[in-house]
Amino acid sequence: MAYTTPNVFVPNTFVQSTPVNANFTGLENYINTTLETAAAHTADIALLPKGKMGYAQVTANQGSITAIVDLTSLTLTFTALASRYYKITGFGLLQTTVADDVFAIHITDGAGTQLQQASPPLRVANATQASIPIAIVQPGAGSKTYKLRASRLTGTGTGTLTASSTFPAFIVIEDIGL
Repeated sequence: MAYTTPNVFVPNTFVQSTPVNANFTGLENYINTTLETAAAHTADIALLPKGKMGYAQVTANQGSITAIVDLTSLTLTFTALASRYYKITGFGLLQTTVADDVFAIHITDGAGTQLQQASPPLRVANATQASIPIAIVQPGAGSKTYKLRASRLTGTGTGTLTASSTFPAFIVIEDIGL
């Protein structure tokens, strides 16, 4: 449906307020009757991702990793909503003292149940390798805690999570929708 202006004005002539107001009223009526409002799409809007729910980072190394350990300050607690999906991403640079070790960064829930891990082989001693575990969860409503942990899976070396202001280790939780 196209909009037709009720009153047309001729250049260089005086204009009275009544026809101008009629034009505005006509445009207002057209907008109100033909365009949809945001309220009409509340259910659609609820499906959209809500974005970042939490973020934590560290810029200091954590060493002497052999058995599974919590990574210091890489724990997040947030309030989850029912039926929504959340993406948990971890990032860290791992290093070992012995070539050909395999270390992992794990994403776990607050009880320590592993949800995902990324375990890059460390082929060269004292070289760093990125570990980026990603988990998609639908936890149900309420307070939820997720954390990053690290461990040596195979080998004999001692691992270090290396982090700095240039390359922080982090965990981020994002609401990705219904």
